[in-house]
Amino acid sequence: MTEKLDENFIKSLVVIALGITRGKSDPYDLVNGAMEYLISNKEKYMDHPNIKAIAVLKMKGLFIDGIRKNQKMTSMTDDEGNDLQIIDEKQNDISDKISLSDECNKVLSAIKTMGEKCQEILMLASEGMSMQEIQEVTQVKSIGTVLSRLSNCRKELKGLLV
Repeated sequence: MTEKLDENFIKSLVVIALGITRGKSDPYDLVNGAMEYLISNKEKYMDHPNIKAIAVLKMKGLFIDGIRKNQKMTSMTDDEGNDLQIIDEKQNDISDKISLSDECNKVLSAIKTMGEKCQEILMLASEGMSMQEIQEVTQVKSIGTVLSRLSNCRKELKGLLV
């Protein structure tokens, strides 16, 4: 397996990592993490026909994990004092925060104009509930119905925001 992990293999991973990160983080960290994973699991992947695919999947996972670590939850309230949860990606510029606040208010206003079922399903989905949990809370017969309603409500919300 170590013969497969030559300089050309690593260079191709760096190119892919550059595409994954798009300048948001160091691509070499992703390559190092993927290589470390492959070497530490060499028994598992020694005879795998497409080891590059495994490395790319690992790099994507590492990149997503990095994004999740950098996010923090911030609490905001709407006009009536109800708490809203938004994701603040460590914004330091006050104008970005004001812009984000304006956008949240627009989205909240649009959601308030929607039907009660859409409001409920969108809020439950935004709280990170699984489709099965939303099905139980809304007492809908199938998860497919929940997915369909959520999709329709998102389309309606998108139409209201355009």
